[in-house]
Amino acid sequence: MQTLDYSNKVVMISGAGGGMGKLAAENFAQAGAKLAICDINQGNIEALAARLRENGCEVFAGACDVSDEAQVQSFVEGSIESFGRIDVAINNAGILQPLAHTHQLDLKHLDSQYNINIKGVFACMKYQITQMKKQGSGHILNVSSVAGLGGAPNLSAYSASKHAVIGITRSSAVEYGRYGIRVNAICPSHVDSPMMDSVEDTTPISKDQIAAANPMKRLATMQEIVNAMLWTCSDYNSYMNGHALAIDGGLTAI
Repeated sequence: MQTLDYSNKVVMISGAGGGMGKLAAENFAQAGAKLAICDINQGNIEALAARLRENGCEVFAGACDVSDEAQVQSFVEGSIESFGRIDVAINNAGILQPLAHTHQLDLKHLDSQYNINIKGVFACMKYQITQMKKQGSGHILNVSSVAGLGGAPNLSAYSASKHAVIGITRSSAVEYGRYGIRVNAICPSHVDSPMMDSVEDTTPISKDQIAAANPMKRLATMQEIVNAMLWTCSDYNSYMNGHALAIDGGLTAI
């Protein structure tokens, strides 16, 4: 079996300070990548960068609020100054709204979903694509959700934001494929992750109940989602473009 090799590749990951973003950074580092990583939590991202450097990984790291275009521009430009290019960009930063029926949703939560889950992806892609056009190649992977492929009761604002991510992905794939840039999205279902822990901690819904609704009767592991990222972003997957890949245990097949 061929091994996914990211030697001499520069991989950018937002929201890398914890959860799936952190695990992705660790896995891409193990595969030989140079990393440009950011997170809104400066302490978390600096601690991760220090550990990765101890293991021999070249890292550019910084605090970045993806809803702030100036911060995004500064981080991307700093990454390019450090490494000269961006081969892969994983736009992973995102937040979950509090569970609520649509008519009970405080619109401030809609604003936060827009600012981070939609505007944040736009801002990152704006500067990533600018560089990838110059170098004539690149792959962008946006983290959407199965909530972006169908309805998500009690999560209408989150679902709307993740539908938007897929729309951004598909539109950009058509625009930039001619420049050697591929843009895809990954759509996980329920993952055993810190985000899922927050749902269990703040609602009456348990992980066991959520798992029971899946055809595989379990949650995804974060490693399973990161494995899909590693393959999707690799040179072995060179013709997928504009695709929203469901990693959901069969949930969308129901």
